[in-house]
Amino acid sequence: MQISHSTTINDSEEKVWNTISSFDNVEKYFSIVTQTQVEGTGIGAKRKCAVNMGNQEFQICELLESLDEKKHFMTVKLEDGPIQLRGMKFTYNVKKISDDRSDLLLLTDVENPDAGNMAKSIFSLIGQGLKKFHEM
Repeated sequence: MQISHSTTINDSEEKVWNTISSFDNVEKYFSIVTQTQVEGTGIGAKRKCAVNMGNQEFQICELLESLDEKKHFMTVKLEDGPIQLRGMKFTYNVKKISDDRSDLLLLTDVENPDAGNMAKSIFSLIGQGLKKFHEM
């Protein structure tokens, strides 16, 4: 089952893409991330994020699997984190609507409803956070 989430952001495609594709400072727009550490650059880079969800604190480790700077598209694999999400691939795609508006599309495939619900919540938080970050 494919899970998708779309968010319209009142900022340019380039600015939104630059925030996402930097692969760093996730805590600026994703409220449950408290710290980000990136090892390497480009495809193959790894990102470790400290996460705080209510009374739960844990770390996730992600791998940048694909990156297309021209199409503003990247795929990130969750290598370590909550068991329901391990191994999942998350796709980010930013598209221009107008000079100062863009659309962020987040996609993943899931096998069970619990993972689907978690992915929906995560996508919503990322979309809301990026919208707030770029529109303040």
